[in-house]
Amino acid sequence: MTMPIDQSGLDLLITPEDRLITLTGAGGKSSLSRWLSSHLRLIPRSVIITTTTKLLPLPGVKTVLDESGPNFMDRIRNALAHSPCIVVASRFDQTSGKLTGLDKDKITTLHNSGLADTILVEADGAARKPLKAPNRHEPVIPLETDLCIGVMGLDAVYRPLTEANVHRHEIFSRITNLPPGENVTPEHLFKIATAPNGLFKGCPPDCDLKIFLNKTDIPNGHELVKEFKNILITGRQPMHFKWFAGSVAERHLREIEVISGRKCGLTDIQLVFSQKF
Repeated sequence: MTMPIDQSGLDLLITPEDRLITLTGAGGKSSLSRWLSSHLRLIPRSVIITTTTKLLPLPGVKTVLDESGPNFMDRIRNALAHSPCIVVASRFDQTSGKLTGLDKDKITTLHNSGLADTILVEADGAARKPLKAPNRHEPVIPLETDLCIGVMGLDAVYRPLTEANVHRHEIFSRITNLPPGENVTPEHLFKIATAPNGLFKGCPPDCDLKIFLNKTDIPNGHELVKEFKNILITGRQPMHFKWFAGSVAERHLREIEVISGRKCGLTDIQLVFSQKF
């Protein structure tokens, strides 16, 4: 099935072949998941939203809980027959007010069942902070993931490295070599994104990796994206990564394309945007 042209840019971020999409990081994962589900429903594709951690209930979206009794898969099938998008979780935690996620084996069963065209998985908790570093047990990424999207909030840039701005800031400090209290820069976002124990820790080796810099709608947001140009044109970034920047709130994003060519016997790296900011 071919996706229709979408001026928002989501058709560049995801493809019809991405049946299991996992979101990691911080700074807008839940909002991006809802945006993706709305986009997929227009195609149309059936969607299951779930998590391997915890998730706030989505108002107006049918939710199927594993704790609600037997015939879990049948209840999911029936729910999808009446709605193109549903939430699937283990149980509702009265204390936190959140849905507790499924383990990876259950998501494997969901994936193999083919009940939904696309499964969206939130695999990281971020305590509503714009940035985070993963603890040793995070993120919890399903092995069948086709695409992993690492989200980072630009509103953390040029703010102090404290727990108020970065979830698990002490781990972030160790990974990026940024002392606590010092300002986070685009260079540190680059480091947490590309470090083996950073944004994509635990991803299956064959899945696509895409980084989304969210919140270009903040003051100087587009200028911050341009600062990433000065990092990416050095050629230090893993070439299998793809970078995107935009605003979930305003529902648009653009791909940052790194194009390499040869000039005078040297590799000349250019960075261009698929559309101008």
